[in-house]
Amino acid sequence: MLYFVIVWILLLSINYLIGVALLNTCQISCFTRDGDRLILSLWLGIIILSIALLTVSLVFPLSPLAGAILAGSLCLLSLLSKRTRMELRALRSRLSKKIILGLLALAIAIASLTTRQVTWHDTGYYHYQVVQWLEKFGTVPGVALLFPNFGFTSSWFAFAAPLNAEIFDSRVSAVTNGFILLIATLQFLICLTQCLKREAYLSDWFMTSCSLMLLPVVLLVNPLASILISPSPDIPIIFLVEVTAWSILGLSADKKSLPLASARAIRPEVFPLLLSAGAVTVKLIALPVLLVSSLFFVFGKKFRTRQIFVAGVVITLLIAPMLISGVITSGCPMYPSSLFCLDLPWSPTLEKVEHISKATHSVINWASPSPPGIHPWLWSLWHWFNSSIQKQIMALLILFSIFPTIYLTKRIKIEQYYEQLWVILIAVSGILFITLESPFFRFALSYLVLLPALGIAVYFQNNFEATFNILIERLSSHFPFKDAHKLLPIICLALIASTITSYTNSTGLSQLLLPPPIQRIPYVKKEVNDITYFSPVQNASCWAIQLPCTIEVLSNVKLRNSAEGIAGGFVRSRN
Repeated sequence: MLYFVIVWILLLSINYLIGVALLNTCQISCFTRDGDRLILSLWLGIIILSIALLTVSLVFPLSPLAGAILAGSLCLLSLLSKRTRMELRALRSRLSKKIILGLLALAIAIASLTTRQVTWHDTGYYHYQVVQWLEKFGTVPGVALLFPNFGFTSSWFAFAAPLNAEIFDSRVSAVTNGFILLIATLQFLICLTQCLKREAYLSDWFMTSCSLMLLPVVLLVNPLASILISPSPDIPIIFLVEVTAWSILGLSADKKSLPLASARAIRPEVFPLLLSAGAVTVKLIALPVLLVSSLFFVFGKKFRTRQIFVAGVVITLLIAPMLISGVITSGCPMYPSSLFCLDLPWSPTLEKVEHISKATHSVINWASPSPPGIHPWLWSLWHWFNSSIQKQIMALLILFSIFPTIYLTKRIKIEQYYEQLWVILIAVSGILFITLESPFFRFALSYLVLLPALGIAVYFQNNFEATFNILIERLSSHFPFKDAHKLLPIICLALIASTITSYTNSTGLSQLLLPPPIQRIPYVKKEVNDITYFSPVQNASCWAIQLPCTIEVLSNVKLRNSAEGIAGGFVRSRN
């Protein structure tokens, strides 16, 4: 548990510094409130650091030393900005003991929830193995030949690699998703505070509504409750979709009070573009967000041909490492999609790639052949709807989203180009994309809550704010809220002490520093074409078996360079 807290404090500092330096470099004159600026800086820092680590993995292994050097270099580069140094000094002056204690209590409470044994099956299937390949060898050519899922590229795995050194004995793979939960909870508390202070923008109401729907599901409802305790990219994607929509709404919130921007300032619409492009490098299900954010950047204010060029440059710079990594591991830049696949010595056959793509995304292949006279899509959708209660909830949420859409379109004047319209477009395009490509509950959730959350936010902003203010004033007359801050340090210390005590009593002192390791499974040692590998005995999951681990190496797969061993990659014999 303490390892998680220590790492999170370091990551908060590193990512905030990188993100705020980017804000100052762009000379953006919006997101001026401290809370908004903090959260946006943290998310931007995560994206930049993740993509930078993925870029480094193309050349070097992502060892803890490599990660520390990269993070330190980015921090030193960020400190070259005078405005960044001034902002850091201003932040330090505002960090009171109460705030520090509160943040520490929050981190310890979340660490106590997330430092459990990892049980999510995809972690054993390929997540942890991919992280270990990156940590030990970097991006390895043809690793998809060993096992198809090893070709799945994600900057989130690169972000996790330096934090999962062999010395930790496969105990800390959930540290990154716990960090995301910490940031998401912190953003919820910041936005909720703005609502309670009666200073809320529409973006605050929106994020508060999203958080009230998402956080309980992520914490309590499977499979997301299990996915949270893993290195899966599903968790950051859920919140990145919401944060991108929040950033679009935040732009409209500050318009009336913006200071005059520098002539060299970059348009603030670039930040939803940065967030969405970063989300795509985490997982391809964020493609609808990137499409809408690109249109928002190009058309959101005033159409100029130059904006198309700028958007193209930004997107290319951010997603190029992911595309290159995909080509190196599988020959396909958007693997498991077969689009733009290259016929390279380490590429799986096109038939194999298409098989993996269909098995992962095609809804029609999930059902048995349809009876005569019934359309395959209708049969598949009916089969999908009846397969689980989660699918039925998804269908109901999709139907429920129709009502907020009607309500919002009636209240929003299209000719005024309100940012809410772009959030509606993200939700609609995302729901359609997930329905057609991969209608899993964990993929669709982030899109399904957008319209209800936006509808609630608009309704509260326009109708209930006065009532809410009266309610707070009446409560304030009965409860001494103005003196409650004096009890905050005591409450935080009590929370920290009780959390550590309960955690120690339930798990023992040995796990107070680190969570339990992921499960160990029996394996056998095999050899094919001078490739010595380890194969699980009971099922297809490798979990923490040493590299290389796979079910079976095909007879036409061999080492790319015998002198380099498995670090040099693998190729496919064409005989």
